[in-house]
Amino acid sequence: MDADQLKATQTPLKQRYRDEPTAFDEFLKTFPEYERTCHLDALRASEYRRLDAQRHVYLDYTGGALHAESQIREHAALLNDRVLGNPHSVSPTSAGMTDLVESARRAVLAWFNAEGEYTAVFTQNATAALKHVGESYPFASGGRFLLTVDNHNSVNGIREFARAKGASVAYAPLTTPEQAAKEEAAAKSTVAPSEPTSPDAAATSPASHAAASVSANGLGSSACGVTR
Repeated sequence: MDADQLKATQTPLKQRYRDEPTAFDEFLKTFPEYERTCHLDALRASEYRRLDAQRHVYLDYTGGALHAESQIREHAALLNDRVLGNPHSVSPTSAGMTDLVESARRAVLAWFNAEGEYTAVFTQNATAALKHVGESYPFASGGRFLLTVDNHNSVNGIREFARAKGASVAYAPLTTPEQAAKEEAAAKSTVAPSEPTSPDAAATSPASHAAASVSANGLGSSACGVTR
């Protein structure tokens, strides 16, 4: 990729479509603060171009983050340039892999400011990590394992380790009874803003016009990055 091509991939989407008046331009006139995050457009265009190419809006970062293009390039270069073996041995290839693993472990601990006090254990996934917690935690008879009612399913699985060692299991609601009562009262007392009541009036309201315009232009993405 030459310099001009790289520059093009890092150009925010709004600038790339500057010659095409779109609903996104109108949106920015109404909400100019939305453009403050346009640096994310450059990141999206340079590292996650497949999102726009395939018209995706990806929201599952808590479940599985997308890899950046540079990560693949750098990792491929590492594999192509090095001869690496199974870690925890004394051969040159194994020692090289062990150094990489320990370097990654140190980087994780440094990120969490946990050097010297904690050990980073790499697992296959979140479920495997939570299984380690359940197996190693000192549950005992008379203890109690308290969860929230809305949890990762693998967190719920820890209850079986607690029960096996004699601990009781309880679930805490997401809100207190008092808070729930306040929210219900507030919902009942809220007065909805006046809206057009006739279908014709609703169809010509500014809000519906903006929604139709956005739909017609195929907009849909995050932080200044529109998918066309």
